[in-house]
Amino acid sequence: MSPEPCISATDRGGFTLIEVIGALVIFAGGVLAVLRLGDSLARSMERSAVTSEIVVMAHERLDSLVALPFDSLVLGVTADTVRVGRFSFSRGMDVTEVTGMLYRIQVSMVASDSLAPGYSATSYSADSW
Repeated sequence: MSPEPCISATDRGGFTLIEVIGALVIFAGGVLAVLRLGDSLARSMERSAVTSEIVVMAHERLDSLVALPFDSLVLGVTADTVRVGRFSFSRGMDVTEVTGMLYRIQVSMVASDSLAPGYSATSYSADSW
């Protein structure tokens, strides 16, 4: 039976403390990058949701004005304030006369906060001949 060879300290397998610390630093950097990306994604999704909501609100108001009989439309500007999420919007309705038989109807959503999106939609209503 032959004796077992001696394994020196330099021949042992495994990682040194410096290698483990380096790996942890790289891993932590990756985790922080993913967290920053997640925060950015959340803000982007919130903005998209608010944009979708104000587009729907503007078109609902525009459709309700277009559905009115031509003689019922009142020329001028009216406004109200609506809230979507954490943002406040001024919703303006502007009915102007293009010709005696054609009105232009514009609905705009203007945010009170400069970071929030805005939207505007236009349609026309005509009197019958």
